Amino acid sequence: MRPGKIPPDLLVKYVFSHLGKMDESVILGPHLGEDASLIEIGDYVIAAATDPITGSISDVGWLAVHVNANDIATFGIPPSWFLSSILLPETIDETSIEQIMNQMDSAAKSLGVSIAGGHTEVTTGIDRPIVAGFMLGITKRGCYVTSSGANPGDEILLTKYAGLEGTSILATEGERYLRQAIDSSILKEAQKLKQQISVVEDGVQAYRTGHVTAMHDPTEGGVANGLHEMCDAGNLGCRINGNSIPVHESTFEICRFLDIDVLQLISSGSMLIACDAGKSKKVVDTLFSFGINTVKIGEFLEDSQTRVINQHEQEKSLPRPNTDALWNALRLVNQENP
Repeated sequence: MRPGKIPPDLLVKYVFSHLGKMDESVILGPHLGEDASLIEIGDYVIAAATDPITGSISDVGWLAVHVNANDIATFGIPPSWFLSSILLPETIDETSIEQIMNQMDSAAKSLGVSIAGGHTEVTTGIDRPIVAGFMLGITKRGCYVTSSGANPGDEILLTKYAGLEGTSILATEGERYLRQAIDSSILKEAQKLKQQISVVEDGVQAYRTGHVTAMHDPTEGGVANGLHEMCDAGNLGCRINGNSIPVHESTFEICRFLDIDVLQLISSGSMLIACDAGKSKKVVDTLFSFGINTVKIGEFLEDSQTRVINQHEQEKSLPRPNTDALWNALRLVNQENP
């Protein structure tokens, strides 16, 4: 199989069909397109999410906290508690361990998150650190949205830039290779994009407008896959204006040089938001007041089979990635930089 998420049909066949004991307190369990789970406890609901970091080495601790926090934020809920399972290769040194923990500490403090526990070990069979994170948030019953909440006619918004996380990873892990074609100042800007990796503010402030019906964090497979996952979750179609999707200059240059599709590049740091028809300006203006650039990129359709994108005056089917563009790009960079 290719690296990345396993295909949706295998998730349904092998994962969603083996979920242990049925529990009525789990009000949202594993489903296509959902970022996390919801567990009801009295008058409160706990949001729980888990994600590993496997594509980055240099920023693995920083990304582990933020990527998991982002999944909680898709509900409009701020993250509160983080746990991690840190797997280290036998070649690890103390400096690298300290770097990972400093990154996690810094990321957690920036979000007001407590690192509540976890596990750390050196193990055989891996050649790089892997951090599997687990994040929790809490809210009152009914005070959240899910990825499946969008309705036909809802407008689709995107915050920041497509391919944000992938750009940062490639510019960091593949800097030496990319320098042969891309100016160092552009690569530095690309590396700085990791500072925008959080969508906690995006999700919390968008939810507070009262006009948001669904949100989703476009991780593996990028914006294209994130849109498909929202459509899967809500049994909807979509029509996307590809020309309106914002792309950072450094992302454009890196994707052009590596010949990869920016819409299929991992995009943690941007948030897909569904809002009531006619209310997009209110949400956009609210997020802009917090320094978060947001644009309308399309709308949801009732017909779940219609998922199209208009680019350069041509309409075509929205591609569904088989894997994230990051993986092939990293192979190329690593081959050229043994």
